[in-house]
Amino acid sequence: MEGHRKRLAVLLAVAAALSAIVATSAIARSDKAGAGTLNIYGSGPGDDVQEHRAEYAAAQLKGTDIKRPAGDFNDQVFLTRLASGDVPDLVRMTRARVAQYAAKGVLQPMDSCVKPVKKQYRVGAMAAMTYKGHVYGVPEFTQPVIVYVNQSAFKAAGLPLSAAQTKNKKALLATAKKLTKFDNNGNPTQIGFDPKIDSGFGFYLWVKWFGKKYNVLSNDGLHAKLNTPQAVQALAFAKQIIDAEGGWNKFNAFRQTWDFFGKQNPLVKNQVGFFPAESFYLNSFSNNSPDVDLLVKFFTNSKGGPISMFSGNGWVVPKASKNKADACAYMKAVTSVNAWVTTAKQREAARRAGRSTFTGLYTANTVADQKIYNDVAAQSYGHPQFDKAVQTAVHASKYGFELPPSPGGQQLVQAVTDAVNRVLAGQQTPKAALDQAQREAQAAINANK
Repeated sequence: MEGHRKRLAVLLAVAAALSAIVATSAIARSDKAGAGTLNIYGSGPGDDVQEHRAEYAAAQLKGTDIKRPAGDFNDQVFLTRLASGDVPDLVRMTRARVAQYAAKGVLQPMDSCVKPVKKQYRVGAMAAMTYKGHVYGVPEFTQPVIVYVNQSAFKAAGLPLSAAQTKNKKALLATAKKLTKFDNNGNPTQIGFDPKIDSGFGFYLWVKWFGKKYNVLSNDGLHAKLNTPQAVQALAFAKQIIDAEGGWNKFNAFRQTWDFFGKQNPLVKNQVGFFPAESFYLNSFSNNSPDVDLLVKFFTNSKGGPISMFSGNGWVVPKASKNKADACAYMKAVTSVNAWVTTAKQREAARRAGRSTFTGLYTANTVADQKIYNDVAAQSYGHPQFDKAVQTAVHASKYGFELPPSPGGQQLVQAVTDAVNRVLAGQQTPKAALDQAQREAQAAINANK
């Protein structure tokens, strides 16, 4: 992993130098939409939501040949393309990467492009697309985190649904223990509570559990705060829960057997009691197990207030883009109110035809979200547990936070991932692991700013 970070740093430096050389001539390629070819990277063919929106956006750019090769964004592939001069015109990448690449001069500020539609997008998601006062593109999804509760597991254990809570850590640990079951060899057959500390949101959400002011980054993104007492406590608590449920090796081995996106998912098979996860899981569960005994709740902080976390992709334009005008038009079209609402209606019709529930779309466009809920999702589909879940997920978006933009970007995220994995594997204590992550993240910020 250390080698990966060093290669990434070298490639970033190369990309920054190259972008400075080619920027002047390349940006002048096109000032009008519909002027040739638009090469997109990081948004290849995908599910119905991705494809319907891509079709809508393409229809707005008549006369433009749009190329979308297969595959999602990859740092080394992207930077190698920059170094070789094979520069895409438009890129979709995770928002954590935007400030990192902007700091190196790889991306083109898109202030004038975004200004007319900027107010449509969620403030936190839009902030992640901004660096040193310049807007570098537009955000896509948000996917708020909510808590999925397997009511059958609680009933079988004789526990009230009020015990499915995250406010009180002591009570939460006790509930996790009561819900966890083992076979004769000490292997879990049902996990009480999965804290999701190893997910893309878990660590940050548990740090925020301590209060609004607690974050892993300063507001300006220049100072990492990965080893605060609250961060250490958050990681230690998550490990305490997992240890009570068999320890990481057994816990993870059992979890790897789950058919999470299938008809025999862990809710149907009573393999888990409750857990936080992104809103998009609602769609999978409703399609595959429409009658499952599910309840959705808010994740709450230590005072009982709802909190959630946003993450997702954003659309950006490399400085050496040969078709900035079409890139601007496409990224606004693919994240527009019309694109989202049209796509929502198409998915809703398909779900209704299949006698399943439409569980909403959770975007970074607040206007689109309101119309999707009011015009499409706010109705009954015959599965009340999912109807109620959609209401909770929609309201969870009001309480979402996102990591501040930082030149450390994805390297900070990787430092956190590595630290969590070392703790779960028993290689380091939470304090030692986060001290190391703090050094790595701050070094990345200092090197890239």
